Amino acid sequence: MKLTTRWCAVLVLGAVTLAGCAYLTPQSDLTVDTGDSTSELSDTEPSGGAPQSSVIEEATRTNNAQSTADDAAVSSTTAPATSSTTIPEPLGVNELVLKSDGLGGARFGAEPNEVVNYVSSILGSPTEDSDWVSPDARSCPGTAVRSVKWGVLSLMFGDESSSATGRAHFMSYTYGVIDKFGEEPTGLTTSDGITITDSVGSLLERIDVQLNEGDESLDIPPSFFYDRAPFPVTGLLSGTTADDVVLVISSGSGCLG
Repeated sequence: MKLTTRWCAVLVLGAVTLAGCAYLTPQSDLTVDTGDSTSELSDTEPSGGAPQSSVIEEATRTNNAQSTADDAAVSSTTAPATSSTTIPEPLGVNELVLKSDGLGGARFGAEPNEVVNYVSSILGSPTEDSDWVSPDARSCPGTAVRSVKWGVLSLMFGDESSSATGRAHFMSYTYGVIDKFGEEPTGLTTSDGITITDSVGSLLERIDVQLNEGDESLDIPPSFFYDRAPFPVTGLLSGTTADDVVLVISSGSGCLG
């Protein structure tokens, strides 16, 4: 006699992007042979053998043991899928470090929508998106540019910069706006631990930085500059005295305006 048990395991694999799952539903037939293919299931005791109920119980125990072993084998050989992109899963606002080669896990040269989705997963939906427009108004090279903002954090995308050419990509970031001092998102820092609201005195103590007093008559604000690879980190200041503060931090390349 043969008893057949069907089982179905559903495995959820973590997707590479921020949404989506993959489902696997393997099936297998487990057949238990009682040694007597001609016996009928009944409460009677077969001639010269064990009671029919004992045969059924033994078959059930064997069947359950095999199912448990199969489930354990599936669990031990199946692991969540790992990301194949250059951008890791987000951890929180602290992950968005202002680097000389990008923002957090998003590197200059990365695909625009991938970067936007990554930052949105941490800061929420953008507060402003210019979509793709002519680069002329921003003094940018290439054929089109796009600016995406989350409050005072702005990311610039284009198809021509020192990071890549002939394709749309992440070019630069700017953190801070002079007339929106202290607005969201707050707490973003550079790899050197510098953030907007830091004093110029603190800036001078912590890194080898160059200051520029600007030119008020030409509407050029005071600024700072320090060299890092692959791009320098620059920014704007309220002034150049020790008590003045950092207003804007930026890095990357592509646009002059």
